Amino acid sequence: MSEFLDEESQQMDEQEFKVEKELGEGISIHDSINTLSLRKMVLAKSGTTIQSVIELFQSKRVTCVLVGDEKLQGIFTERDVIMKLAGKGFDYNKEIVDDYMTHSPESLRGRDSIAFALNRMTEGGFRHVPVIDDEGKPVAIVSVLDIVRHLAEFFSADVLNLPPTPLREQKSAEGG
Repeated sequence: MSEFLDEESQQMDEQEFKVEKELGEGISIHDSINTLSLRKMVLAKSGTTIQSVIELFQSKRVTCVLVGDEKLQGIFTERDVIMKLAGKGFDYNKEIVDDYMTHSPESLRGRDSIAFALNRMTEGGFRHVPVIDDEGKPVAIVSVLDIVRHLAEFFSADVLNLPPTPLREQKSAEGG
């Protein structure tokens, strides 16, 4: 029996060593944006009606669109709809996105670090930042949620094993 326990203990030690090794090779805030699983980018052409953009939001299940084609011209978000358009009596079939988007938004490159993206988002109060290539063509969009998901994936054991009500002190292990 003692032999069995010694073998179990050795296997547990080996598994613990493997986990530590994996953590050492984990993510860093210095990793590039390209390492993230970025959300899908939806592009609208300049001159698109607000109604068409809202339909894009709904059909593509996104909260923002980039405006432009070969070059990024702007970004239009659900927040723009609420703050600039909602309740003001506009005919969304006549209003165009160019009049309400953020023109020439700050953008990032795929090689920029996650830390730099977070800095830009925090300083600018942005939830979404376009990612462009070296020619200025939009290629993706990075959101705060993309970064949080990336971190939660790496720290999944810590995130998924939180007690149901984290403000209460856990008195016993979950499940018995």
